[in-house]
Amino acid sequence: MQILKALVVIMGVLIIAGFTYLGVELYKRMSDPNRASLTGPSTTTTVIDRPAEVTLDVPAGARIGEMLAVGNRVLFKVTLPQGPDRLYLIDPRTGAVTATVTAGPAGGKAAP
Repeated sequence: MQILKALVVIMGVLIIAGFTYLGVELYKRMSDPNRASLTGPSTTTTVIDRPAEVTLDVPAGARIGEMLAVGNRVLFKVTLPQGPDRLYLIDPRTGAVTATVTAGPAGGKAAP
């Protein structure tokens, strides 16, 4: 009977310790949501004193149709006057275009 009581007390302490750990982790993550994950890749951030100026290489008559925030990047949909639409993924901190996607058939050739 003594062993059973000891096991119940030990399990109770472990349950309380587990809930305490979960509470502390939730508090840390909620108070700093941009904190890098310990298991994720480490990234370095650069501090820029002035806003970045970005020039997109688009033909005359192109229009920016939609903008969408995706994580820490901004996605721009550019509608071209003659041709398929393009998507630009831009890092707003540096102004670098990280990806360009052109809609259309594979190989870049238009269908007849």
